[in-house]
Amino acid sequence: MKPRFVLQKAKRAFLSKKYDIAMQLFNDIIIENPDNKEAKLGILLCDMANDNEEQARKIFEYYQLTKIQKVANAEDGILNLINILDKNTNYFVSLLNEYEEAQINDIDGILYSDFKKLLDDKNDFKRIFEYAMFSTKIIFTKKSDFYEFLNLLIDNGLSNISMQYIENLNSDTISDNEMQKIIKKALKTNEN
Repeated sequence: MKPRFVLQKAKRAFLSKKYDIAMQLFNDIIIENPDNKEAKLGILLCDMANDNEEQARKIFEYYQLTKIQKVANAEDGILNLINILDKNTNYFVSLLNEYEEAQINDIDGILYSDFKKLLDDKNDFKRIFEYAMFSTKIIFTKKSDFYEFLNLLIDNGLSNISMQYIENLNSDTISDNEMQKIIKKALKTNEN
């Protein structure tokens, strides 16, 4: 296949949100021509789309505009922009991690990740949960961890405790689709 054709196909895949296909096509171009900046840029944007799709698509659109306007060295400018965004994102994430760690240290409790390690070692959910409930607090840093915890409660015959946790949440969280599934699961388990 000709590189121009593959490049057009890769761009169409990117615009269709088929980032894995687009990345493979851009990669095929790099194999043929390691200096192709447009393909390098495409790979970076596909990778970025996995973390921040909206940002990647906006940069892609901006890049297309610079090409239409025949801006000299457009690829270099976009690559610099991505590099700056990446450095800023990494800095911001490290600041958030430091803040989160400081907050956790101020709370007397156990991180959910540490609670899960205890489960892996002992495999006795009820006993470990009871110990945690009476001696400390379980600290969740991600919503997905909290959902996993609620499901573990239900799966281990503690759906009533799962519902007590849910009853203390705000209405926005309760109306979340994943939370609705958990509520239905808990209610169904209580019926049985």
